[in-house]
Order: sequence, then structure tokens, then C-alpha cells
Amino acid sequence: MSASKAAKALFCFIDDAAFELDNFRQNAAPAFDRAEFVYAHTFEQAVEAMGGRRPVCFLLDLYGSDPGVEPRLPAPEKLEEALAPPVAVAELYQGVDSAAGEGGNLFLRRLYAQLQGWQAAFQAACDSLGQGRAYGLANLAAARERYPWAACLAYSRKALYADAVAVCAAGADGVLQKPQGADDAAIAQATRSQAPELARAAYAAVNRRLAHLCGVLGLRLLQEGRGMGLAQWLYEALDHLVPGRESRPRYSRQEVAQALAGERLEDLGLTPADTGTVLALRGWLAT
Repeated sequence: MSASKAAKALFCFIDDAAFELDNFRQNAAPAFDRAEFVYAHTFEQAVEAMGGRRPVCFLLDLYGSDPGVEPRLPAPEKLEEALAPPVAVAELYQGVDSAAGEGGNLFLRRLYAQLQGWQAAFQAACDSLGQGRAYGLANLAAARERYPWAACLAYSRKALYADAVAVCAAGADGVLQKPQGADDAAIAQATRSQAPELARAAYAAVNRRLAHLCGVLGLRLLQEGRGMGLAQWLYEALDHLVPGRESRPRYSRQEVAQALAGERLEDLGLTPADTGTVLALRGWLAT
């Protein structure tokens, strides 16, 4: 393995659609200069592909197939019923001008009410086709249990507001939207264009996750009066994880990583999760 390869952090993208994995590999991954990706359809496949390596971030497709449901398209008459009645555009504007400064909000509420109808129809179609957020939530729970230090981001094109609330309530570090497009070519182009922004968002999620865990661990070590050297270097690491904490950190990322490598973690009585956090931090700072 080359030095440049070894310096990259391990990210994992789990999606049940081959198109999404291939599209990300070709059009988004090149913008993640600090990351090496593992791609999988299931969490079990991801664990096998990582081969004992330590991931620092998961991108998790939210909607996936339910093997217990036989997929079928919704009946046309049911879909027509769900989308009816169509609103007359004039009704959206009725009384807006006389709403005493609240006309804009009144108009948006009416427009959103129409959107809710489409959302309900979309959700019913997902149920009929055996597609739902249970797939993403199950992968999130598995990733949190096995790799508690890793940032977990839902990554979806079809997710609704309620889905975002559910996945964040379940412990995700955020939700990223897959780039949109009318066809495969347009999605590929949008993905290439938005890839740098996706990378920045994922890196920020890793920073937030590690900053929180390392801050808690460092404080606990100080309170217990042990591992003072490790606590100091965890504190120094925060300069590189928390934006604007200090304009000029006293130590570089590499210096902090090297100092962490010199700590004998096996002598500190750390839990496996705490040890994994420190090792993940060390690897992340070295990238």
C-alpha cells in the first residue's frame, strides 16, 4: 500500500441501488481527497469489505427495498384519488393582498398544503413498492453499535421532511441530499458539480462527531485523574475539529496525530469504544 493510500481515512457508502454506488464512485468520490471509500448494498457487506479497518464516516441511503414486500405499482385510480382535487391557481392568491402583512405566509401555507398531498401520494407509492426508511434506519443502528465513533449521514434523493426528522431522532449526524436530475446523465453531471460541497459537509460531520466524543473522553479522564497526557492531546485536537476555536493551533494535525500514537492506550483502562475513538481521531488527523 502506498503512503498516499495509507494516509486516507476510510468512508463507507451503503446503498441498495447499483446505479447510486457507481454514480458516486465515478462522480463524487474523486472530490473526497482525504477519503477512501468502501461501497456496499448492506451493512454486512460493508463490514466484510472493510476487513477490520476503522471507518470514520458512513453515508447511508435512507430508502431501500423491503424483502418482505412484493413490489407493485400503485393503482392508477388510487393515485388519481390521492392527487385530487387539483387546486385552481386563482385560489392560492385569493385574499392574499388583504392579509395585513401576512399575505406571503398565507400563500405559502396554501401552496404547501398542495405539496403535502403529493407527499402523501409519494409515501403510499413507496409502501406499495416496498421502499421505505426502515432500510436506512437499520443500517444507522448497526453502524452506531459497531462503530460508535463514526459519523453517520443519511444520503437520499427521495427523503421527505418526516424522514429527516426520524433519522436525526435516531442519532444520525445529519442528512445530505443526493444531487437531482431528470435522467442518469443529468444526475451524474449534478453529482460532479456538487461533489466538493458534499465532501465538505461529510468532513464537517466527522469533525463534529469526533470533537464531541473526544471532548467527553478528555473531560472524564481529567475528572478521574488519569491519562493526563492523552487528555491534553485530545484538547489540542479540538483546535483542528472545531471551526474558529483558535486562529492558529499550537500544533499541526500531524504533530497531534504523532503524539496520540505515542500514548499507551492499553494502560489507561479505556473501553473499546473509547479506544476506537482515539484511534479514529489519530487516523483522521493524519490525513
